[in-house]
Amino acid sequence: MVHEAGHFIAAKLSKMRVEEFAFGFPPRLFGKKRGETDYVFNLLPIGGYVRIAGESFEEGERERLKDDKHAFQNRPKILQLFVLLAGVVMNLILAIFLFTIVNTSPRLVSAEDAIYSNYVKDPKVYVNYVVPSSPAAMSGVKIGDEIVSIRSGNDISNLSSASSVVDIVKRNSESDIQIVYKRIDNTYSTSTIRAVYGLSDDKKTIGLGVVYGEVIQLNVLDALIKGAHDTYNYTILTFVGIKDILVKLFTGGDVMQSLAGPIGIAKIVGDEASKGAANLLLLTAILSINLAVFNILPIPALDGGRIVFVLLETILRRPINIKLQYISNAIGFLFLIGLMIIITYFDIRR
Repeated sequence: MVHEAGHFIAAKLSKMRVEEFAFGFPPRLFGKKRGETDYVFNLLPIGGYVRIAGESFEEGERERLKDDKHAFQNRPKILQLFVLLAGVVMNLILAIFLFTIVNTSPRLVSAEDAIYSNYVKDPKVYVNYVVPSSPAAMSGVKIGDEIVSIRSGNDISNLSSASSVVDIVKRNSESDIQIVYKRIDNTYSTSTIRAVYGLSDDKKTIGLGVVYGEVIQLNVLDALIKGAHDTYNYTILTFVGIKDILVKLFTGGDVMQSLAGPIGIAKIVGDEASKGAANLLLLTAILSINLAVFNILPIPALDGGRIVFVLLETILRRPINIKLQYISNAIGFLFLIGLMIIITYFDIRR
């Protein structure tokens, strides 16, 4: 709905007539018309849409609105692009907003973070990941614990970096390793662990991930800057992910393991929600970025496909055949529906 609100706001600012702004897809439950726009709540809560006069591919509507200065088709090309891009922009703005909220909460920042290491004044080693069923997990170590000391016999780590923990485990992979850690409630515990094979390729490990840093809380301005930086990074990673999927597609790789549909996303959301509000907000931000990137792809039926047609009309200085646009849009829509059905099948199997 944030995505569609972007199209809606941009259309209003561009003096285009918005005929309908809908939550969900028909059949209609209820709605109210205010001004020229019908605000509607539909039965199927699987998205939403904005219906702008003159935006459809129907020849009859195009002909009927050919002299309407408030129709999408008759507004300047720059405004058409503005409206088509606004949904993607709103998705990115939502991601920045959500990342900012998370960044204003107390969070663990690495002393090796190129941007925010200056906030770290008293770094310590913290547990940030525990492999399920690993020696570390069975010993009771938990995410968020501070490693106070780690030793094996007379070999004592100075805990001056995250790699110092990895190094002492590597040096003493055949011996018992004693870890003293401090809980969030300031209680102390001691565990004796021995590294095992099977958790990492060709080496013994204890199943512990650590970060050398400090729990800090950013002010709003710094959190906003970090939020914008996080959004940029995840956007690049999403494009890289799509590129990797295409490479797998043409090299015979397992593409479906890289994709999730509504069912898969619902499970992921449930898993992250159980870990706390911050994880859920982070996932929501990442999903919003995914939606932005996917919508900007030059596929007919997506915003990116519409943008391609508007750019072509601008370059050629003449309208592109409406039937060609309609057929391309229909093919793109069928492709997306087919893709969703296939992905949903694999989601169910998983």
